[in-house]
Amino acid sequence: MTKGKVIVVNTRANNNIEYKVLNSIGSDMGWLKWSIIFLFLAILCPVFLKSLGVVVVEIVAGVLAAIGIGIFACLVVQSHFLGNAEAKLVENAIKDIVARDAERLKQKVVKVKFCSDSLDSYGTIDEEYVLALLSNKTVLKYPIRQLNRKDDKNNYKLIVSKSEACENEKQKEQILRESLILKLIGSPLFISFITWVVIAFLLGLGVGIMYLFVRYVHSAEDMILPFVIIICMLAFIPLYELTDKRLPHNRLCDGIRYAMSIPLLVLSLTKLVMPSITIMATLLLMFAYSFLPVFAVVALIEKAGYDITMEGKLFVLLTIPLIIATHCSDSIRRRILRKSPFYGNDHHYHLFMRELVRFVYTKENLNFIVYASYFLFLFVSTFKSLQSGEPLLSADIDMVVAKSFLVFIACTNMLDRKKSANLEGGELLSLFVKMMIVHDDEEWRLKRKKHQLEE
Repeated sequence: MTKGKVIVVNTRANNNIEYKVLNSIGSDMGWLKWSIIFLFLAILCPVFLKSLGVVVVEIVAGVLAAIGIGIFACLVVQSHFLGNAEAKLVENAIKDIVARDAERLKQKVVKVKFCSDSLDSYGTIDEEYVLALLSNKTVLKYPIRQLNRKDDKNNYKLIVSKSEACENEKQKEQILRESLILKLIGSPLFISFITWVVIAFLLGLGVGIMYLFVRYVHSAEDMILPFVIIICMLAFIPLYELTDKRLPHNRLCDGIRYAMSIPLLVLSLTKLVMPSITIMATLLLMFAYSFLPVFAVVALIEKAGYDITMEGKLFVLLTIPLIIATHCSDSIRRRILRKSPFYGNDHHYHLFMRELVRFVYTKENLNFIVYASYFLFLFVSTFKSLQSGEPLLSADIDMVVAKSFLVFIACTNMLDRKKSANLEGGELLSLFVKMMIVHDDEEWRLKRKKHQLEE
């Protein structure tokens, strides 16, 4: 867009650099007038075209307004690119001069920046210059002067190679301060946000593909097409490699290579679902090891003739599996890692699948998720109850969830404090046995008498 519009004219004997930049003010003002005319016509459309109907008038007005806004947007973009092109040319042109000055001062160049100060809000240029930041925080200033040339299409400027120390604090701030965008991009919060966005995208992509598979694949016949596609793609790999070696390198053959690489790209994209599959399989197996045994016990109790209410079942099935999944996480995780698709070393990704299971499924992570889920539910249900006097789901279910959370907290605290408690069963039983079988022999009497004498 700006190619040929900013050019170095010559470098003088004193190392001053002359360059020219396109003077777009005249043409820009002409296009700006057209932009205003189209916008003005769009406003007047209802007056002049009212006999054509509301719909036609709105369409014509919209088209005229879009043209006017489009012209203005193009002018803004053109001006932006032209300014960036001038800044890039000036900074590259003076780079060697700045490097020599920095070497003379025994410093290193940190940053070079083209600056343009405006005289007023209309964009009138007051002063242009180049600032160079050195490693000792010194700021060198290279002035840029306007040259008088009989050329209405271009502005001629001169970069003065002789530097001076910049003393203007306002000007120094332009190169010393870090831009807001760079600060934002480099901030830990932004990096963490982008990281979680990527994680959410990969997991969402995997879940979406699995949903489509479950939604549309219901029989063996439905699986034939995707299975055949995957087999064909795998068989396509040696054909692509052979073609890539045999075909010469020209525009037509490169186009053929590109077309043949598309199926391979689609095949490689299937690896994007691997993280989602790993986490989903981990959750399903964790659910099976923690929930299904409790469900089987509840079913056997009911089979034996003891009637359990629906609220009682919900309380048991909501509380005990979470306690098992959390506090038996090490044992359940070992069992999960022995199951397919995690067990095996046929492929390199098996190693990372196991690492992902170990990273995601821990007691601490599951505790955090459970606490966060209970907190969110209790906060919303309590607020709704206080605000409208109505339960979130129902009075019984809300109470069951609240009681379940209390039991989960009590059990977690009890098991965590068991580590610091001195209730070792073997040692306690040993004390019981000793109390029952011990007797006062002569050896004990002598020790007792010696102890009394020492006291």
